[in-house]
This record gives sequence, structure tokens and C-alpha cells, in this order.
Amino acid sequence: MFSYKSRYCVAAAMAAMAALTGHVEARDIDLQSIGYFQFSPLPPTLVSQTDTLLLSDSPEYVGPVGGTLSAGTINGNGRIYFYHVNEMDQPHKIAIVLENQTAYPNTVHVMRQLKSVATPDYFAAGRDLSRKDLEQPLNESPNARPLYSLSIPPQGRKLIFSDLEQTPVYQDALFTGIVDIKTEAPVFARVMMLPMGIDAVEASHWAKNLPIDEIQLRGTYTGSKRNMEVTTPFDTALGGAFVEIGNDREDMFINGVDEMQNKAFVRDRGNYGVSYTLKIPTKGNEPFRLYFNPLGGPYSGSFTVKALHQQGARRGQTDTRTYHIGGADGISALGDGTILDSRIMGNYNAGDLLTLNFMPAGASNLPIRFLLIPESLANPQKHQTIAVNVPKDVKDSLGHPTQGTTQIPVGPIGGKDSNKGTVDTTKSTLTPSKQAENIAHEETKKLSDKAAAEAKKEAQLKKSKEAEEALARKKAEEAKLAAEKAEMARKAAEAKHAEIERKMAEKAEADRKAAELKAAQEAQAAKEKAALEAKKVEEMRQAEEAKRIEAARKAELERQAEEARKAEEVRKAELARIEAARKAEAERVEAARKAEAARIAAEERRLEEERRIEAARVEAARKAEEARKAAEAKARFEAQRAAEKAALEAKRAEEERLAAEAKARLEAQRIEAARKAEEARRAEEARKAEEARIEAARKAEEARLAAEAKRAEEARKAEEARIEAARKAEQARLAEEARKAEQERLAAERAEAERQAAEARRIAEERYQAHLEAERKAEAARQQALAQAEIERKAKERAEAIQRVKEQQENARRRAELARQQIEEERKAAQAAKTGPSFNELDDIHEDTPNVTIPNAVSIDELTKPRPTASQNTRRRDQRQPQVPQDQQYVQVNPMPTAPVAPLAPQNEQQNEEQNPPRIYPLG
Repeated sequence: MFSYKSRYCVAAAMAAMAALTGHVEARDIDLQSIGYFQFSPLPPTLVSQTDTLLLSDSPEYVGPVGGTLSAGTINGNGRIYFYHVNEMDQPHKIAIVLENQTAYPNTVHVMRQLKSVATPDYFAAGRDLSRKDLEQPLNESPNARPLYSLSIPPQGRKLIFSDLEQTPVYQDALFTGIVDIKTEAPVFARVMMLPMGIDAVEASHWAKNLPIDEIQLRGTYTGSKRNMEVTTPFDTALGGAFVEIGNDREDMFINGVDEMQNKAFVRDRGNYGVSYTLKIPTKGNEPFRLYFNPLGGPYSGSFTVKALHQQGARRGQTDTRTYHIGGADGISALGDGTILDSRIMGNYNAGDLLTLNFMPAGASNLPIRFLLIPESLANPQKHQTIAVNVPKDVKDSLGHPTQGTTQIPVGPIGGKDSNKGTVDTTKSTLTPSKQAENIAHEETKKLSDKAAAEAKKEAQLKKSKEAEEALARKKAEEAKLAAEKAEMARKAAEAKHAEIERKMAEKAEADRKAAELKAAQEAQAAKEKAALEAKKVEEMRQAEEAKRIEAARKAELERQAEEARKAEEVRKAELARIEAARKAEAERVEAARKAEAARIAAEERRLEEERRIEAARVEAARKAEEARKAAEAKARFEAQRAAEKAALEAKRAEEERLAAEAKARLEAQRIEAARKAEEARRAEEARKAEEARIEAARKAEEARLAAEAKRAEEARKAEEARIEAARKAEQARLAEEARKAEQERLAAERAEAERQAAEARRIAEERYQAHLEAERKAEAARQQALAQAEIERKAKERAEAIQRVKEQQENARRRAELARQQIEEERKAAQAAKTGPSFNELDDIHEDTPNVTIPNAVSIDELTKPRPTASQNTRRRDQRQPQVPQDQQYVQVNPMPTAPVAPLAPQNEQQNEEQNPPRIYPLG
């Protein structure tokens, strides 16, 4: 998209360069000839701007790889506008993916989706989308039905505008389009350029964010729909006027943030993607024309004009017309290299309310103007001047020779009075005296008629002067009132704009605070939910651990009871054996053998039972340990090490117990061997030895039981240490999470402070720019006041010139009266001469007098014809005929030789030239 040109000097330089290079201008009217640079401005006022705009135009040229071009949040009504050129070798596609970042399902309604042709002709692509935007307008009614709707689950993503999947964008082709959506909750939208055939939803997880270019036309903005209105109606009686759009003065550019750059400040320079509705009221008494005039460079797009008739028979009716600039009219774009190109957009009646709908076309340039030109100014009347030839030897009434074949203004060409005012220059048959008498009578009549006409003209001039002065005063007052009204309207517009900006800022701040509050509440809810789940998991783990400990305790008690029972059985068996040995020595060996066999069997059974119980205990411990490990999968490394240490201690204790049992068994075997060795020698010693063995076994069992109790105590302490370590680890984890949350909060506060500082800087910059703009406007107002003073000075000079003309006319009237008196005296002298010599004698006396010839002369009607004032001459200076000097406008009839008129002195001649300036009289 071309950059915005705000300085008109650039456009003027382009126009001059186009004139030097032979630019063929596309103009429906010659603006310069009708005073284009004196047209009055009609500043538009911002009424409202609504809805969210996600702009994707930076990077405009995508390559060498694709990725995410733009991304932002849309809540409610929103629009996505993309404009990109593929600079890669392979064809790519544009993809738009929406992500629901909330914890609840979100429904999105797609209201409209438009795409242009993908073409290397940038103007064709921008023009195509501009046309489709007007041919398929967005239905903004509350009951409007969407094209389709989709539901996005929490943390889910979905693709919209699936037609783009089958639209390849080839190398160097421009592709642009818009999507209008309506959401029930905030949704995060991504615009990507991807190779054909790639899943866009999956690619949205890994596609890289492309950096913004130097134009910086991307981000999230408020104001995809803009309503503007001209507060001062266009008056056809005040001449031409214009409404300027996209100049960043009356029509400010919208501001936004780039969420891909940590919400950096961005500006839509050109308001691309914004739909305009512009209303222009009119008034007056004559029809007018509407013209489109590009000011910032080439423009190619479409406009819709609605005219609401408020007067006449069609009052209340509306006419709608759509105009397309560029393409079908034979040109690629209007305004290339000049600011004087124009295109007519209809004829309208005074009083019509015009409503213009358009969206700034892609690839085109701003600002643009809409010109309102009255019909009388757009089609001015033509004027013409003709002249007659005067011979070189003719003198004027003051005796000055003429220059011959010069132009003298007369009446209209081809009119019924075209031959009026001419005198036959053929040689007369009358005598010189008769000719002089006739000429004197004609001159007297002419002078008297001229004096009457001069008096009438003087009265008319005075009346016209008064009317002109009154009109000038009225126009000055109207201009002053218009300037004051415009200033008041400007101030009101600025105040309204500032109020709208303030309300929008307050709304944005309220939305931001509400979003932050909602995010904080959601974070708090998520944190509480996570804590509750962690608590439930911990309770389940503790319950499983308690069950495991209880099962281990019960198993240990059962094992101890079984071992005590077995020990009691062994003891009873041993006592019975000893008793049997006392009763009969004969049966001792057999009984001893049987007892030994029974003991061995019992021992084997005991050992087998101990192995079975130990295996059951180990299996129960293994299952409990697996359950505990499954419940404690997220425990910290320290807790695992403590558990491993406890397991190692338990294993060591078990090994000690087994070693003690093995030692006890060895000791028993040794005692049994000693008993067998000593049995033959001494039964009593055997009995004592057996008793000692039994006592030793008892002590060994007690030692084993003490070791088992010690092992259980150590296991209990190890479990308590593990629980304590887990508790400390959980406390450390919670402390770490709190620290991270605090760091995030501080970072958010710093970011918010930086954003507020940036906003304050932006507001200060805008206020400074507004101050500069106010100073510029004050300077313009001062220049306008100076121009008004200059106009008043010129009006005063013109009044003084009119007064001088009146004085000159009075002097001419006095000279005419003197000439008439002189002629009357000459006539009386001629009558007195009739009694003197005859005419033949007079002829003999004056043989050296030349014959008098009467050349072509201007008629008395032409001499007494009313002359227009300077304000009535509306012809341009370069179209006027050359002015005729005073000494070429009159012819001289030589007076009688008896009373010659003395020539004027040089100073009198100069005075006459100063008092009678040259004039030119236009046709009609």
C-alpha cells in the first residue's frame, strides 16, 4: 500500500513534472479556470467510530518464508483486513485462524467475507475489493443472519474463510480481502501466509511471527466503521467548495496497538480497512455538480452516493448511484502526477442531502477531495469583443492622430446592431461649409445626447457603486460570520472529537480493567482449583499411605503373633522332649530322634511359614509401595531420596534381622551338635546345654524382636521424615509460585506503567500537535484576515477609481459644453459671413485648404453606451482583448478655418491621458 502524502507541495511538484513530461490528464472539468484554489473548505466532523479492526499489511511483501503476519484480539463486532504480496517462488495461501483463550466455549458468527483477485496489478486488486465492498454491503441490523457460525471449545482453534484454502497467491501477486465477524467473548485471531496444502490450524501452533516493516500498518484498532458529517451546509450562492478526507486533520487516522510487539503503539496511516459514511447537507437556489478529486496521488476505487431530495415534487425520495474510478473508464488510476484530475459523480439540486459510502481502496493514496461546484460556475457564459478599422490620417476630437486599423469595442457580433455606428467614408457632394454645418449639427446632437447619457450613466454608476459597496459589505460580513462559524464549528468539532476520544479512552480503560479483573478472577479461580486438586491428591496420597502403614502394621503383628505361637510350640515340644528323656533312657534315643525329626519338620514348617509370611509381607509392601509411588509421582527429588534412604534403612534392618536369625540358627545347630556330642557322656549336661540353648534361642528371639521393633521405628521415622520433606518441598513450590506470581505482577505493573507513560507521551504529542495545528489555523485565520483587509483595501481603491472616473466624466461633460458653445459661435459667425463675400470668393481666398473627408466614425449610441464596472468584468485576464488607447477611440472633424482650435500643451495632453484611461467593453 502506497505511503500517505500529506504535503501538497509534493503533489504540486508532481503536477509540474507531469506538465513537463506531457502527462495526459483525466479531467472532466478544467478546475484551474474556475478558481479551484479559491474553493471554500467544508471540514467534516467525526460523529462516531465503532467496532474493532485487525489490520494485516505489514510486512506488505512476504518473503523469503511465510508465517504469522498479524494477530490481535476481537471482542464483539470486528473486521479482519489483509493486504499482502507473495515474494516467494512457490504459490502460497492466506489463512485466518481463531483461538479461544478463555476457559469457556465461544461462539463466532461470520457475517461477511470478501476477497479480491490475486494479480500483479495492485490497482486492479484494490479496485476489485472496493467494488465488492459496495456491491455486497454488510448487513448491520440486529437481526442479520450470519453466513455461518462456529463454536470454539476452551483453548481450541478453528479456521474461518475456508475459501482462501483454494486461492493460491502466485509470486509477485497482490491479494487482499476482509472478514466481518461477531463474537460472544474475546477471540484471538491470526492472519498467516502458508504454503499450499499445509493444515492451517496445526501450523498456527508453530508458525513464526514475521517482523513488522517500516510502514507499520498492522495491529488492533477501534473504528472499522466511521460516521462523519459536514456541519456547515454547502451554499450554491457562495461558489465552489470541497470536503477533504484522509488528511489527518479534520479526518484523523485511527490509533491502535500491535499485540505481536507487546502492544506497541501503531497508526493506520490512510484508515485502510475503515468503512466511511459521509453526510453533506446543501442549500441554495441552483443545481450543482459533485466531482471526485484525488489529492495525494493515484487513486482507483468505488463510491456510492445517496441523494435524499428535500425540496420539490420528489421530496423524501432517495436516488442511489455507484461510481467506479479506474479500470473500465480507460485509465488505471486517477490523479497520477497531478492534483487537478477529476471525475464527475452526478448532478444534484440545492437542498439535497448527500450520503457517501466508501472504503479507502488498497494501493491508492490519500487525501482525496469531493468538490461541490454550482452549475453557473461549472458552465460559465462566453464573452467576445470585435473592432472596426479607422484610417491612419483620422484625428480624434482632441486633435491627436490615430494609429489606423485598430480595434474599437462595439456591440455583439452578428446582432441586429452589428452595422450600427458607421459613417459612409465616400467623398461627399456637399460644399465644405454645408458639410461643416451638418457635421456641427450632428456633433452638437451627439454631444447633447452623450451628456444626457453620461448623466444617466453617472446615476447608474452611483447606484451600482452603492449596490456593490453594500454587496461587498454584506459579503465581508458573511465571510466574517462564516469564518466565525467555521471557527466555532472547528472548536466544537475539536471538543467533540476530544470528548469522543476521551470517552473511547475511558471505555478502553474500563474494558482493560474489566479484562484484567476477569483475568485475575480466572487466574484466582484456576489457582484455587489447582490448590483444591493438589489438596485432594495429597489427601488421597495420605490416605493411601495410612492404608499402607496400617496394612504393614497388621502384617507385622500377624507375623509376630505367628512367630510367638511357633516359638511357644517349639518351647512346648522341647519341654516334652526333655520330659520324655527323663522318663526313659531307652526311649531317649528314639524319642530324641523322633523329637529331632519333629523339631526339624516343625522348624521346616516354621521356616516355610516364615518364608510364606515374609513373601506375603514383601508383596503387600511392594503393592503398597507401588501405590505410594503412583500417588507421589510429582514429589520432589528430596522426598524421593528420603524414601530411598528409608527403604535402604529398612533393607539394612531386614538384613540384620535375617543375619541374626541365621546366626541364631547356626548357634542352635552348634548347640545341638554339642548336645549330640555330649549326649552320650552326660544327660544332665545335655539337659543343661539344651536349657542353655533354649535360653539362647529365647534371647536371640528377643534380640530379633528388638531389632524388628527398631526397624519398624526407623521406618516410621523415615516415613515421617519423608512426609516432612514432602511438606517442605510443597511449601517451597508454593513459595516459588508465589514469587513467580509476584514477579509477573510486578512485570505487569511495570508494563502498565510503561504503557501509561507511552500513552501520556502520545497524548502530550497529540496535544503538542494540536497546539501546532491551532497555531497554524490561527496563522491561517490571520492570513485570511489580512486577505480580507486586502480585499477591503482593493474595494476602497476601486471606489476611489470610480470616483475618479466620475470626475473625468464631469470634466468631459464640461469640455463637451465648451465645444458646443464654440460650435454655436462658429455657426453664428458663418451666418454673419453670408452678407460678406460669396462662397466662390471664399473658395478663392482659401484655395490652400484641403478637402475634408469624413472617415468611419463611432456612432453617438456607441459613445453613450453604458460601460460596465470592473466587478462586472468576469473574464479572466488572459482572455481579455488588448486595451485600446484613448487617442484611438475618437475621430476629429476639422473645424472651420476661421476659428482654429489651438492644440493642447504637452502637460494638458498628459493630464487628459491620466483622466481618461483606456477601456475595453465586453459583449453583452
